[in-house]
Amino acid sequence: MHEDEKLQQQIADIGTRYLKRTLGELAQLRACLQNARSGAPDSLKQLERLAHKIHGSGAMFGFDNLSESAAQIEQIAAAGNDDPDTLSRIEAGIEALQIRVEQQARDRGIE
Repeated sequence: MHEDEKLQQQIADIGTRYLKRTLGELAQLRACLQNARSGAPDSLKQLERLAHKIHGSGAMFGFDNLSESAAQIEQIAAAGNDDPDTLSRIEAGIEALQIRVEQQARDRGIE
């Protein structure tokens, strides 16, 4: 295997690990959202930090559509509003992110 092929394989492996990790983080995002709905302090801040992590990593690994979805969640959570409309917008963002992550995972043969 040539050096270029090795590098491409390493990048693909990192992308696969990112997708697997992000699939797991979707449950964390939902838990943070539920905590926000229950009035738990700092839950929006936790949601914002997790979305920021997904946003940055997605961009770094070339998953631009995932990164954009996470950025939208991050921006909404950063406003610090826990009113029902805002929380519904966050939920819609998480659902959109999940669809995109699952599609990318299927495309790579990840279940």
